[in-house]
Amino acid sequence: MKLPGLIPLYRSMKDQNIGRYKFRYQLNNLTFDCLFFIDLEPFELVMGCLGHNFAIFREVQHGFEIEPFIEPKETFFALLEALRTANNSASRFDPKQFFLDFDQQIPSQANPRNIATAQDVVRYYSDIEEADKVHFCGWLDNSLRRNRVTESNLEKTRRLMGQQIHDFSQRRNLSTRWTNDRSMAVEFYYPD
Repeated sequence: MKLPGLIPLYRSMKDQNIGRYKFRYQLNNLTFDCLFFIDLEPFELVMGCLGHNFAIFREVQHGFEIEPFIEPKETFFALLEALRTANNSASRFDPKQFFLDFDQQIPSQANPRNIATAQDVVRYYSDIEEADKVHFCGWLDNSLRRNRVTESNLEKTRRLMGQQIHDFSQRRNLSTRWTNDRSMAVEFYYPD
């Protein structure tokens, strides 16, 4: 199914050089914290249900197409339970209608204040290496130590910073370095 509401948001993000964006979606009494990544291929959409312990992950293919399913089944049932709790209704739930409703609430303009941060990302990806360390603090040149950048560091880099920086790290055999101390964080830079 196509999500045409993502098209103007995508264009606005591209115009402002924003690769990751955060916005909210309201369904009945539920609020979803949504992350839209256009710096990954395919694009990715994450919808975390605030106050409940689940998130919906969808790949967004060319043409802004998604599979209108909610998987795994545990997530589907968690959403049903949250909806039942929110409106005391056991009415039939249609995932396609869920995504159609979502599509109507997608913002058309990106606001630079709503760029998704590393902290936003790790909230939904619990398998990230050293998930408590989300502040970029530099680079480690693995060639100097005769090592290779690890797959787990590359995956963390891709998740927190996007495909382009992941590919750069892989090509140059560089590891991104991370800290949990905000005061040690540095602005992202490409090394010489």
